[in-house]
Amino acid sequence: MRGTRILHIAPAYQINGGGIFEVVENLSSAQCKEKNTLVDIMCLETFIKKDGLNKVIYNVFPSSIMQIKLIALTLKFLFMKMRLYDVVHIHGAWSYQLAFIVPFIFFYKNKIVYQPHGLLCRVPMKKSWLIKRIAWFTYQGLFLTFCKNIICCSNKERDELLSLCKSPHKIKVIPNGLDGAFFTNKSSADPRKDRFLFFSQIIPIKNLESLFHAVAMLKRNDTVDIYIDIYGYGPETYIAELRNLVDKLSINDNIIFKGRIARDNRVDIYDRYKYFVLPSLSENFGIAVLEALSRGCKVIVSRQTPWVDYDHGNITLIDPEKKSIYDALKALITDNNGPVSLNAKNNFNIAEFSWDELSKDFVRLYFDK
Repeated sequence: MRGTRILHIAPAYQINGGGIFEVVENLSSAQCKEKNTLVDIMCLETFIKKDGLNKVIYNVFPSSIMQIKLIALTLKFLFMKMRLYDVVHIHGAWSYQLAFIVPFIFFYKNKIVYQPHGLLCRVPMKKSWLIKRIAWFTYQGLFLTFCKNIICCSNKERDELLSLCKSPHKIKVIPNGLDGAFFTNKSSADPRKDRFLFFSQIIPIKNLESLFHAVAMLKRNDTVDIYIDIYGYGPETYIAELRNLVDKLSINDNIIFKGRIARDNRVDIYDRYKYFVLPSLSENFGIAVLEALSRGCKVIVSRQTPWVDYDHGNITLIDPEKKSIYDALKALITDNNGPVSLNAKNNFNIAEFSWDELSKDFVRLYFDK
């Protein structure tokens, strides 16, 4: 009996692919567990990973536009293979490799779903504006027009996408999920550090400058020290600017840049901290918030994220500006029994964010007529 065949097309399926890598890796692995389901991934030729279960990885996308032979191999793969799949799930937005898919979306639109992963939202669209406008008119906009469905991970992303999509009925919301490791018991009996954890990409949209100013205000106005460990990676020039700001504000003892976290070490890191903070100017989801909540951290998170839609006893919402962050930090550390928030009621269960459960939502969407 022939099984269901799913192809994930994801140029960003690589270790530095951030949230896109996480989604493709976890969703495809969950789909592999389904009986009679075959899952393949089409990604860059540079990515090497041991195949798992019945998942096959095709390293055919060129990493450079000058790799003519690989471009030919990519087109051959699409001509010969795409017709064999029941579902084609496209991930990402601005990778130029996605332009190779355009001729095929006209013929296979009834089985193609598209997930931009927040890259079509307002703030990401502003970066490299001219290049993205060219991409939009040459290939990117066609995905919204011709794909069967468009998948957003939050109501916030959906609302921002409505202005770009002429067929709003195509837009469906399925949240991101948690890696299975986050459902394990607490990894250590050691007490949590009375420190704050920041874990994300270190880029301007994360708004660390406002966080640092809030820490300096607490130190200056209230003689209160807040200690924050910064985990993540980003452009070295930008990280150097942040270090200079820390030095200028005289909070060198309060802020420590810890560098990257290996994927396998994330749970252990979360379990060491009482508090997690994410003061972003914008997030289409903010998976680190869910990870922190799953490990019992008290979370301070910006209202410019989808977490404004969730009620949870460990969430404190802030505006992404230094005074609001200052007020929340001061209140939280003087009330160790819980966060200062109107969100005193849990309206979601962490178990709902299991990829095994979410994969069922994707399958229903794939075959929804």
